[in-house]
Amino acid sequence: MRAADALTSDPAASAEQPWLPGAPHAVAALTTWAVFGASACATGLLLATLASFAIYLPVTALALNGGQAIATGDPAPAITPSARAVLLGLWTATAWAGAALASMTG
Repeated sequence: MRAADALTSDPAASAEQPWLPGAPHAVAALTTWAVFGASACATGLLLATLASFAIYLPVTALALNGGQAIATGDPAPAITPSARAVLLGLWTATAWAGAALASMTG
C-alpha cells in the first residue's frame, strides 16, 4: 500500500502529473451504464477501483522505479504517457469485464 500512497497522496506530484487519474477510471466504468445498467456499472467501478489500488498502481510504480520499492519519503517516479495508456486500458478492461460478469449473474 505504500506504493499506492506514494503515487496518490503526494500533492506536488499530483499537481504536475496526477498519479491517480481518478476521472479516467471512473469514466471507463461509467461507459458501461448504457450497456449493462446501473448495478453492473457500479460493480465495474468498484472492481476497477480495487484493482487499481491493489494491483495496477503498485505494479506500475515498481516498473517505473526500476523494480525497486519506493522508499518512505521518496517522491513517486514520473509517470510516462505509455504507462498512462496501459493503466487506462487496464481500468477499461476491468470495468467492462466486471460489469459484464455482474450483468450475467443477475
